[in-house]
Amino acid sequence: MNLLIAAGALLAYCGLAANSVALDRHYADIHGRGKEPDARTRLRYRALGWLGIALSLAACVGANGWHSGPVLWCGVLTASAIVLTLLLQYAPHRVLRLAWIAALGALLAALALLALR
Repeated sequence: MNLLIAAGALLAYCGLAANSVALDRHYADIHGRGKEPDARTRLRYRALGWLGIALSLAACVGANGWHSGPVLWCGVLTASAIVLTLLLQYAPHRVLRLAWIAALGALLAALALLALR
């Protein structure tokens, strides 16, 4: 169960990071001033972002059930949003790097869960 919660937190960060990079301001912070994502890149980031957030909800509900899983999910989203906000303010170039690491961590958590069953 703890692996599901960790996977949910990591997926929440990935989803929020992808959605934030789809915005012009944060994209320019990461890739250089004056740069904007094209329409396909923006759509890809948004789709990946919402997929990550939905998978995060699924992981939290899988960990605690429907009675308290959504509450856990709100807490996970809040914690991930705080981390993302601080990174966007103080180290914007690390946002995507940490998102890739978080995605890999979520994948490893899922594989560990499958191996334990």
